[in-house]
Amino acid sequence: MNRKLLPTFLIVLVLVGISGCASAPKGGLGDESWTAEERVGRVYYLTHGTAVWGHEFGFYKSKDCADDILWLTFSASDEKVKNFNGKETLISLKVGGKDIRIKSHMHYMGVIGRTQIMYFYDWVAGPLLMDALKKGRYVEVRILEPKGLEELLDIKHDEFSLRGLVAAQKKANSMCAK
Repeated sequence: MNRKLLPTFLIVLVLVGISGCASAPKGGLGDESWTAEERVGRVYYLTHGTAVWGHEFGFYKSKDCADDILWLTFSASDEKVKNFNGKETLISLKVGGKDIRIKSHMHYMGVIGRTQIMYFYDWVAGPLLMDALKKGRYVEVRILEPKGLEELLDIKHDEFSLRGLVAAQKKANSMCAK
């Protein structure tokens, strides 16, 4: 195995164990890949990447439960990604033959082991994206800009299954309404 990717691989194994233990009872969505859960007072519905289990793609509900706000995590081994904290990022979401591009700010979370964790969570999803996701089988997520950030990523894109999205969104809506 490539020594540069070893820390990322080890972190992924840890995250798989933690997330499997923490989210299995909360999801309640059978064998589908999406879960709905409460984290830190917010209701999330999300899934994990197929290239990196620790990558997450999904949404959380706004305080009034009306909006679905992007939740995306990505990782890199190069600590220079922290220099992009707060920078606007162009993200490609390819689903069902459509390339939907969104802009969100990169928020640097910190380090787990040697892996740098980045969060993107300030973009409200509209009906165009939600309809495409509900009709699709998977979504490919790629960070396009800034180029300097994209160049630092060990894994340039990840795919996320959309199986279970509709059920997870319904569950999140019911959890949020309480």
